[in-house]
Amino acid sequence: MSNFDCDKLIDLGEFISKEYVPKYFPGFSISIYEDSQESYYFQSKYLDKVQSRSFSKDSIFRIFSMTKPIVSTAAMQLHEKGKFNLDDSVGKFIPEWNDIKVYKSGSNGSFQVENPKRNMQMVDLFTHTAGLTYGLQKQTPVDKEYVRIGIENVVDSRGPNGSLSSNEIINLLSEIPLEFSPGDNYNYSLSIDILGFIIERISDSSLEDYLNNNIFNPLGMNDTSFYLNKEKIDRFAPIYRWNIQEDSYEKLAKNKNPKIKDIDFLNKPACFSGGGGLLSTIEDYQKFGSELLNSKLGKSDLLVSKNTADLMMSNHLPNNLDMTQLSKFPLAGEEYYKGVGYGLGGSIVIDPALNPNNSFEGDFGWGGAASTLFFISPINGFSVVFMTQVLESEETRRLSKDIRTIIRESLV
Repeated sequence: MSNFDCDKLIDLGEFISKEYVPKYFPGFSISIYEDSQESYYFQSKYLDKVQSRSFSKDSIFRIFSMTKPIVSTAAMQLHEKGKFNLDDSVGKFIPEWNDIKVYKSGSNGSFQVENPKRNMQMVDLFTHTAGLTYGLQKQTPVDKEYVRIGIENVVDSRGPNGSLSSNEIINLLSEIPLEFSPGDNYNYSLSIDILGFIIERISDSSLEDYLNNNIFNPLGMNDTSFYLNKEKIDRFAPIYRWNIQEDSYEKLAKNKNPKIKDIDFLNKPACFSGGGGLLSTIEDYQKFGSELLNSKLGKSDLLVSKNTADLMMSNHLPNNLDMTQLSKFPLAGEEYYKGVGYGLGGSIVIDPALNPNNSFEGDFGWGGAASTLFFISPINGFSVVFMTQVLESEETRRLSKDIRTIIRESLV
């Protein structure tokens, strides 16, 4: 039996379509699952405006950072098998980093380093407290070093001779100091990419093979992958970028100097990005999200056990702080992160009273750079996935609040 008043829930898609399409997004799809079954689905307008291709349940999207919850779950499968502990030193699996240093600002802006206060631990990778960063953030001298050596982010990393392997990335990063001592701050980073590399070392298989064997095949996620089969190209969504000057979105390929590159995804990459490299469909991602919810509710252990899901969906930021309190730098849209901590691979609502999103305590999820969104609500027993493809749209945060508000009002 559904937890929703269907007459009220039907307003969700209509509202988003009226409020956001085509002003902010060319189109979208959204679904809600309960008990592994679809309770609601809505799609609106175009996947591709030029070709007038409509959204569908099997449209394929770049999900960017919605890769992170999947790879974190994969890592926790290995944790269940006793392959690592959360307080294990990362150096146990990446000995190349045993002597890694921490950036220290010197006099006259000079670049100096010092030893970290403690070793980087596995939990730091899950929670973005490892001291790593993204070069594309371009906020600090450490960010600039990532750019200088060709690692703005792992998906788009290109060395002088083409894509970099995971071992090459690890070796290059061993030469760059951390932003801060592990555990001191929260800073969104490529740490889940590093976690993916560790999965490869522990399992002695590629991240692609591990995910296929342990997540995608068991769940029937047949359209989720790191690259695209040619026969699926007609289902692949073009990616747009918000143009502030034009107050509109444009094809990413038109931008001469984008933060994120346009990739055709027809070729197998040299390394697999656990932080942002996956392609997926709304139907496939719901298979993952609803199954993770089943684990949390104790209904299934196909992905992980209930104990592991409970561990994942707890706040692991030190002293139970939220992201705004522990962040190294001011967060974009900071008010939306108040009362939100970070679990093992996704955000976790710890104080709904502080958060303006109309969220419920325990809501767990994450979004992607192209305005995609995923969250599950264990208290209410549902999972939500929203798909579109527009980069750098500040409307994503307002959209997330609107989605959660209408869903909350539709509960019985």
